[in-house]
Amino acid sequence: MDQDTSEGPGPEGAISALVDALRGDESIVADTVRILLDTVPGYDDVSTDSLERSTRRNIRLSTQVIRDGHVPTGEDLTEAEELATERLAQGVSLGSVLSGFRVSMSVILERLLALAPTHGVTASEALSFSTGLWALADAFSSRALRVYQEQGIAAAAADSARRLQWIVDAVVRGHEPVELRRGVTAYAVPTDRAVRAFHLTRLQQEGLDPTGLVQFVLASVPGALAAPYGSAAVGILPDEGAVPQVPVELLLAVGPAVVPEDLPRSYLTATRVHEAALATGLGGAVDLERLSWRSGVATSPDTTRVLEQRLLAPVQAHGTFGDLLLESLAAYLDNDLNIARAAAAIPVHVNTLRYRLRRYEDLTGVDTQNLNTVVEIAWVLAARKGMNRSR
Repeated sequence: MDQDTSEGPGPEGAISALVDALRGDESIVADTVRILLDTVPGYDDVSTDSLERSTRRNIRLSTQVIRDGHVPTGEDLTEAEELATERLAQGVSLGSVLSGFRVSMSVILERLLALAPTHGVTASEALSFSTGLWALADAFSSRALRVYQEQGIAAAAADSARRLQWIVDAVVRGHEPVELRRGVTAYAVPTDRAVRAFHLTRLQQEGLDPTGLVQFVLASVPGALAAPYGSAAVGILPDEGAVPQVPVELLLAVGPAVVPEDLPRSYLTATRVHEAALATGLGGAVDLERLSWRSGVATSPDTTRVLEQRLLAPVQAHGTFGDLLLESLAAYLDNDLNIARAAAAIPVHVNTLRYRLRRYEDLTGVDTQNLNTVVEIAWVLAARKGMNRSR
């Protein structure tokens, strides 16, 4: 709005007199505060002094627009940022702040229209001023909205960071009782049933950003909590019995069910499960039940070396043919010693599979139907699978 105050029906003196009258009218302040408290929710905990200061600030902005004939942009309205920041700290919602400012502008405009004729300001000039004041309200609202958005994003980021750190500390290190209870309540950790700690990694080295791992857990397990931890994801699973379905390119190691206070103990077990699963070539979801005897492979390297010399070395000396024998042996064990299913899994003819098993027995001097031998072969093949993965 550009107002010519040098000549015509709106002389500079009349406008100055109107501006002085508005600035000196204390009833604007009193009426604005009363209407705000009576009609706009959220101002109950805002002091009268604070409301009076903001109203006087609005009067100053409005009379500056009337006097200068120029509406500041949202970028220029530092007053809007100051007010929005103050009200945000006082717990006033954005909607109430915007409503409150428009209440203030309405009272100012009402008084302007009442005072204009007594100071020689014409109706057309008064209408021009009112247009400028509503443009000021729009610019103020735009700046206040941006402040709330920026503050909201920052607050959400801070809340998210606190949440993720709480999860890591609860699982890996443990919390003091007060902080543990706070997080359990804030993040809806089950208290009516046990929970389980987990450690989730990718088996391939590509794409070590743990964000995708966190998102996978949250999307796959209702009620789970997950947080990045190095290149892995750690967190809490509600104990619903079965371990969740996990693709084989991931390794989800799950600890035993515990109360929230014992999550670090569950996590310690999960890390050992993870280590043993890596050592034996397992992927997907693994807990102690699935891991079973394989936990010994990671902790007994001397046993593995003895078994390798007896059960693998004589076969590996035959190169490619030896690899075929070991492939057949693995299929035989994976299919519960069932010749037909094992042959179909490779696939080869059943007679071919029988021949290969006999050749393996000839080279190693063992009986592949002996229970102890089957356990030992399973052990050494699991260790071999884990070693091949690590290469």
